[in-house]
Amino acid sequence: MAAVPPARRSRPSIWWWELTYRIGPNLGVIPFLMAFVAVLAFAATRRLDAVVGRPGPDEVLPLPEWLLARTPADADVVLSAFLGALSAALALVFSTTVLTFSLASTQLGPRLIRRFMQDPVTQVTLGLFLSAVVLCALTLGSVRTGAGSAGVPIVSYALAVTAGLSCFFMLVVYIHRVAVTIQAPTVVASVVEALDRSLDEQQRPVAGVRPCGDAALVAGTVAQAAATGGVIVAPTTGFIQVVDHLRLVDAAEREGAVIVLEHRVGQFVVEGRPMARVLPARAARAIEASTHHAVEIGPSRTRRQDTEYAIYQVVEIALRALSPAVNDTFTGMTCVDWLGAALCRLGTQPAPTGGLQGPSGTLHLYEPPLRFDRALPASFDLIRQSGAANPAITIRLLDAVAVMATVVRPEYLGYLRSEAGQVLATALATAPVGRDAEDIRRRHGRTIAAIDDRLQAER
Repeated sequence: MAAVPPARRSRPSIWWWELTYRIGPNLGVIPFLMAFVAVLAFAATRRLDAVVGRPGPDEVLPLPEWLLARTPADADVVLSAFLGALSAALALVFSTTVLTFSLASTQLGPRLIRRFMQDPVTQVTLGLFLSAVVLCALTLGSVRTGAGSAGVPIVSYALAVTAGLSCFFMLVVYIHRVAVTIQAPTVVASVVEALDRSLDEQQRPVAGVRPCGDAALVAGTVAQAAATGGVIVAPTTGFIQVVDHLRLVDAAEREGAVIVLEHRVGQFVVEGRPMARVLPARAARAIEASTHHAVEIGPSRTRRQDTEYAIYQVVEIALRALSPAVNDTFTGMTCVDWLGAALCRLGTQPAPTGGLQGPSGTLHLYEPPLRFDRALPASFDLIRQSGAANPAITIRLLDAVAVMATVVRPEYLGYLRSEAGQVLATALATAPVGRDAEDIRRRHGRTIAAIDDRLQAER
């Protein structure tokens, strides 16, 4: 993978993230903006109508014949037909969108509705239909019956017809998009893509801030902060959505202090309870305001810096697929495959200490990291429990562990062995019979052999 150039993040970048996070899944913002642009476009075309003038009966204009209306009656009929058809199609698009949300909530989980709401094709389709309705209505209102060819707004009419025809082409694109994105494998792949972006976010270097590799120093600082550090409480209740690490490091370096966060991104904090501790304790008051501004707290988790949340979204899809109401084994196996691929990437990284150093090389910030030993059970435990009576899921879990054993760092192999043992014990507790039990034991043996081979190769 190509090296990612360092980038200095600042508060404006967090503001921009918060703005896009709030607006991104809003189905009204883009359509209303496009409708407003349509009003401006109509005003501009009315100006152009005055410049172009009114065509005579035999006058030739540089426009296709189907974009021209020679009489107000023709324009009235066409625009009225477009207005009725577009209104009906817009209702169809809204109905299809609501149905998609209902299916996604039932089969894939309510947390994934946000993904469908922020789909650009859905937003642009709604906006295009709304804009076309606005253009047709305004243009129809500007047609002057009984005025002959002078009562037809040439440019406005052409724009309204073009927008109306474009809507029906966009409707086909939208329906295809819905048919593709509602499929479970596509949804899982997109969630894992967001998981990869979250990992990229964590690994992207920030100018002037770098990880602290001294695990003993970090552990000692955290223990000292817990004993004697000044407390900064959470200003509100909710989930930590994003942390501006650069702002915290700058604030700590300015005061010659160390900020120890009690929670990582994605964890829940309660108003008035400790959110961070500061060494020395006297610097807590000076850093408190900067800490409150650097830590965004909201009602829901996000995927920007919360790798665990992206993992749980894939797990939720698997759990719903394996529920008795759905009983979709293939979707469950697909989720296991993608989770295994994500863990392979996470397992190639050294265990993070959670410490961050400033430009001077001094430890100034600690955030509890998501380590491999936490990500592995978070990915597989609920699926293992839910699919215990399903030999196909058990075998796929063991296969995923075997694949990870060939790529993860040696210090993580013990966790893989423990997970493989848990998978076997859970499956055998359901008393599989005949060939199923033999297949599970055989696959477990292969997985343990892969782990042992890797350990032997590392010696």
